[in-house]
Amino acid sequence: MPSNQLTSVPEALTRLTNLSQLDLSFNKLTSLPKTLNLLTNLSQLDLGNNQLMSVPEALTRLTNLSQLNLRSNQLTSVPEALTRLTNLSQLDLSLNQLTNVPETLNLMTNLSAINLSFNKLTSLPEALTRMTNLSELNLTLNQLTK
Repeated sequence: MPSNQLTSVPEALTRLTNLSQLDLSFNKLTSLPKTLNLLTNLSQLDLGNNQLMSVPEALTRLTNLSQLNLRSNQLTSVPEALTRLTNLSQLDLSLNQLTNVPETLNLMTNLSAINLSFNKLTSLPEALTRMTNLSELNLTLNQLTK
């Protein structure tokens, strides 16, 4: 359902419990329904290019997610609850307003690629150095000083 004018996720979508990929990018979403957690078979979720200001707790119950795109929203922080997504291998948080990332990021042990470019990060957590499976890290155009 990319490139529509959706301001909310149609409730009917949450009844598609066998869905493995969901693309809601390039819409006008400002929030996500709590019932999104019913999509337990989702492995790929694209929420890029919306107007999300926060990541709902319900998203952290999608334990089969391997790819999560939150690119180009209005996020100012990464919720620590996101670290519950231990099967996540790719995370795109680029083009947001992030000023920090949680120290617990290293709990995402399967994360191999994270894009944090075009944010407002001034420093990085020590946790990043303990992410042994991380093979791609993009920090382009932040405000890193240390």
